[in-house]
Amino acid sequence: MAKAAAAKASPVKKVKKGGKNKDPNAPKRAMSAFFFWMQENRERIKKPGMGVADVAKAAGVEWGKLTDKSKWEKKAADDKKRYETDIANYKKNH
Repeated sequence: MAKAAAAKASPVKKVKKGGKNKDPNAPKRAMSAFFFWMQENRERIKKPGMGVADVAKAAGVEWGKLTDKSKWEKKAADDKKRYETDIANYKKNH
């Protein structure tokens, strides 16, 4: 209960710092091997009533137990090459 009262008592307002504006035309970042694996396995892992964070935690545990990740690591490496060429072209033209 003390934590809840302390959180409400704070009169200091947090101010958002202005960062760089993201260019909508910039290429998307390369995905990691985990995210490629997650695309294929999300529906199998997801159970009714699970939130996004719960699915991610369960997937992380399962990913950690995998021994052969070469399929997804190859996809990640290919995507990284794609990103590097896309970003080089983007920087050259902008």
